[in-house]
Amino acid sequence: MLKIPKIWRELPIDKKLEIPNTKFNISKGEIFRIRKIKNKRKKFIESVKLQFKLFGEIHSYLTAWIAGYSSDSEVRVIFGSTAKMREIFMKSPKKIKFVNFSWSDIKRDVKIPEKMSIELAEETGIHLGDGSLSVYSDKNKWKTYQYSISGDLKNESLYHESFIAPLVKKLYNLNLSFSKRLIKNSIESKLRSRAIVQFKNRILGLPVGNKKMARIPKQILRNNEFSKKCLIGIFDTDFNITSSLSISGKLHSLILAEQIHKILNQNNILHVFRKYTNYTRFYIPKKYALIIAKEWHLHNLKHLSKFDVFNKFGIFIPFSTTQERLDLLNGDISLKELIKISKLRQISFRSQRLCEDSNLGPHD
Repeated sequence: MLKIPKIWRELPIDKKLEIPNTKFNISKGEIFRIRKIKNKRKKFIESVKLQFKLFGEIHSYLTAWIAGYSSDSEVRVIFGSTAKMREIFMKSPKKIKFVNFSWSDIKRDVKIPEKMSIELAEETGIHLGDGSLSVYSDKNKWKTYQYSISGDLKNESLYHESFIAPLVKKLYNLNLSFSKRLIKNSIESKLRSRAIVQFKNRILGLPVGNKKMARIPKQILRNNEFSKKCLIGIFDTDFNITSSLSISGKLHSLILAEQIHKILNQNNILHVFRKYTNYTRFYIPKKYALIIAKEWHLHNLKHLSKFDVFNKFGIFIPFSTTQERLDLLNGDISLKELIKISKLRQISFRSQRLCEDSNLGPHD
């Protein structure tokens, strides 16, 4: 399907009007037919039908040009606005207070959850752990609304692609895109949607930008099962499994930390909770970490594979990747081979640390 070039919005009007001829080869006969229509409203509707059929988009300038006008002011005279004209061809979703669907949201049939659910609670936890919202403007003051989730490329790609992406699709009917950076060993799953960002910010209360004041939404805290699932999302993304199979984590939002502390207490999960000047730390011993992993159901294979390897082989293997542990569990690599790989990495890591320390000056 052909698309209007991205520079369309930045072009002067005369250049915008060249695009139907040079890029889309719109039939002169069709243009002549439409321009002969006497009823102005019908003329515009036929113009919209033609461009929508060609490239699945509706632009007021293009609508006016096909109909024989040099300005889209005539469109607003007849329909009131471009949005109202678009409504004739594609109905906007049910209105949600504080949430505005962009034309792109409408075209992609973006959905917004009508109520809190187990799935939304867990996805919100993922957001609180590794997610972020951003709203920024280009030089023409066009705003971009983005939701992104960051992770470890080697150890969390499977989690992003096989769990987070289907979860987001189920909740919002939108596919995540993935940015993978080998040098930085990072994966970023992201989507752009005004409706989703406004829903998360205005309805759930999740912050745009810095998460220093982030907190679990009240819609989740009212239900213990939702609260537990939210914590699963946070633990899967922002916490670690130690060599003793305990869960540990560090948070910078004191509000969020206090909420987690309270939920763990409510569910009789023994843990250590310490506050420092600018952050907090959690430690959940093995017995209770296993309850969270197996009964509350962690989903990140980075974590689960560590428990599964210990259950099967009675050993924790440091410096191993998620895929290597899965290969061990599937019989594609031997325990001896993986232990050898682990030890070599450990030696390399320690050597690198010693080298870095030796390069420090006496006052560094």
